[in-house]
Amino acid sequence: MLRQRKTLLAVIWGVTASLFLSSTFIINSIISGSGGHWAWTAALRSIFLIPILGIVLFFSRQLSSTIIIVKKYPLLFLKWGLIGFGALYTALALASLWSPGWLIAATFQINILAGIVLAPFIYPDHRKHIPKRPLILTLVILSGVFIMQFEKIGQLNTAGNILLSFFLVLIGAVVWPLGNRKLMIDLEHRNMHMNALQRVFGMTLGCLPLLVILCLWGYHQAGPPSFPQCEASFYSAIFSGFLGGAGFYQAMQLVSRNTVALAAIEATQALEILFTMLGEMMLKGLPMPGIYARLGLGLIVIGLLTHFLNTWAHNRTNRVLT
Repeated sequence: MLRQRKTLLAVIWGVTASLFLSSTFIINSIISGSGGHWAWTAALRSIFLIPILGIVLFFSRQLSSTIIIVKKYPLLFLKWGLIGFGALYTALALASLWSPGWLIAATFQINILAGIVLAPFIYPDHRKHIPKRPLILTLVILSGVFIMQFEKIGQLNTAGNILLSFFLVLIGAVVWPLGNRKLMIDLEHRNMHMNALQRVFGMTLGCLPLLVILCLWGYHQAGPPSFPQCEASFYSAIFSGFLGGAGFYQAMQLVSRNTVALAAIEATQALEILFTMLGEMMLKGLPMPGIYARLGLGLIVIGLLTHFLNTWAHNRTNRVLT
């Protein structure tokens, strides 16, 4: 019963986090369209996130313990911070130069497959097993995500740039689950407990060297960032970094030892494409989705619901369904 409750809570966290995480794609698209330099876009979000998380951790009396762990294992947070956060946001910021937010959000959903496929290379225990049913359901969800894009991809006339954008987002889709899961595993091996906010704060501190380089490059290329770009990045730090990132990490931590539930939680990120499309419709005046989008959304909903039912059944029988 306790496992069922934790899984249900993790699903709620995952869906809510996907809503806030989608703001990254919307805000990056808006900033790119207004002429903001990509390097500032990649750096400012994390720079604003550090004091936000620091204040929250301070008032929850967790800041000093977090700093102690980071100082004890600086290379650990440097490595996974640069990979899981630095490479991720740099890739997404660059991709926004050539692709609209909805296309980036759709491509980024490859991360829900990457999280499953990378498991044998990440985990040393039973979690390295790839559960077949969640893998199939994830492929169904990804099929729905890409079907949603069929009617719009034809409107894009810069195939070369779109291809470059695709590979950049692909990099981000791989390093996101890699950094998140590897940090959890490394902390487990050292018997160090950190909650979701603490891990996000530690990884953000770890990518500081890259943030400095991005700021210097952005200043060299375009001068200081404009106030609208700073404002947009601040909102991205709050909604995507703080609420979305910490929420998703909390969901993953709740089911960190259950491979079937992990796959289901990562699959909730497919909802980011829906939230991104709705956000761009409201903020950028995009038209209502057509038949392909509705068909794809139907597949996503069916895949997600089946994912959740499979996880629920797995928890009841207490064995991996394959």
